[in-house]
Amino acid sequence: MNRCRLVPALVVAAALAAGCTSSARSAVSATGSADITTTTQSAQATDAPATDAPATDLPAGAYVSVITDGEVDNPQFDQFENDITRLLDQAGLPGGSLLVVQHGELVEQEAWLEYDLGTVVPIASGSKWLTAATIMTLVDDGVIALDSPISTYVPQTAGARVGAITMRQLLSFTSGLTSDEMVPCADDPAVTLQDCAAEMLRMGVVHAPGEVFRYGGQHLFVAAAIAEVVTGESFAQMFHDRIAAPLRMDHTAFLQVQTREYDPALVDHPSPAGSAVSTLGDYGRFLEMIYHRGVAPDGTRLLSDEAITEMQTNQIEDADYGAAAAFRVATEAPYGLGEWIDWTDAQGAATVLSSDGAFGFRPWIDYENDLFGVYLIDDRGEGYVEGDPFAPAADGGKVHTSGLWIFEWVAEALGGSLPEQQYPFRRR
Repeated sequence: MNRCRLVPALVVAAALAAGCTSSARSAVSATGSADITTTTQSAQATDAPATDAPATDLPAGAYVSVITDGEVDNPQFDQFENDITRLLDQAGLPGGSLLVVQHGELVEQEAWLEYDLGTVVPIASGSKWLTAATIMTLVDDGVIALDSPISTYVPQTAGARVGAITMRQLLSFTSGLTSDEMVPCADDPAVTLQDCAAEMLRMGVVHAPGEVFRYGGQHLFVAAAIAEVVTGESFAQMFHDRIAAPLRMDHTAFLQVQTREYDPALVDHPSPAGSAVSTLGDYGRFLEMIYHRGVAPDGTRLLSDEAITEMQTNQIEDADYGAAAAFRVATEAPYGLGEWIDWTDAQGAATVLSSDGAFGFRPWIDYENDLFGVYLIDDRGEGYVEGDPFAPAADGGKVHTSGLWIFEWVAEALGGSLPEQQYPFRRR
């Protein structure tokens, strides 16, 4: 695909303010239009490790991916498995799975009940981490600056309050834009991402950019639309070429809202904040790249070390705390660029990072215990609620199938722990 192809402009057809700068990465074409639409559908586990050459033969900067196709049944996780499968049964869910890499070794990779290692699920807000990473590749390429006003890229917004919004504010959810729940086009497959982002900008801001943190998808709709403007390609294709293809995330994609179209060449209205699907191993490969400070197994640098640092730094320290899940508001959980900062050290540096989805999907990196993991379920009955998994009756009988306690249970299974925090949902 020609990256200089013009897409519909964000507000009106405009010359690309930043020009059409060539990427340092090789563009990879879309590979078919496989249908990934249901929770129970399974991708065939036939992918080889991203790098399978002996370590001594690797080029400089490369490493052997530890994410393989084989099951790793670690007896240290037997209690975890028993507890989780009990909760899944109580909730009437078909299955779940878990991947854990610690000290650079795949120490757990299992699927339970009806799931297998190739099960594809909607990851909801797990999409946000992928979107932020994709846009940060453009920051690394110099076609977007984190702290330049968006009027730099969409001149028609100059002089308006929305024109002063920066990409940093969009990725940290402090832009001030109206909630996407108030914008009907956010779920309308008949309009494009460009058209919907334009509508969000026309609605203006509800507070000055940078003043208030309000978790929501509206920020990423506009951020991804700007990314389309400066590159001339669709966001779904952009994610495929810059993140998914280099990492061999063959079953991960941003789908068209509502219609669930998969082929990135045909998707012109994904939800950058919530319409991606993925598998256990695919998202594990993404986390492996983040863990290796932006480097893919073949040694290709997808994100700079500086970009990783920005993403993992609290960006909302000076903002008022507005909208988020109740437990996040109660604890005023820090937020980076497209990811939550769940635990910090004494100096305030991130030690646990995550991007949980509304259906229970939870990817995380735990520097405290030198591990990263993916917990994969699809709880769309009533949606999971962050709560004590041993006391569902306390919440009207709801079964809590996912939560921050997943991170604690995994650390404890491996003989580690996470520091006592304000989060009360610990194993008893």
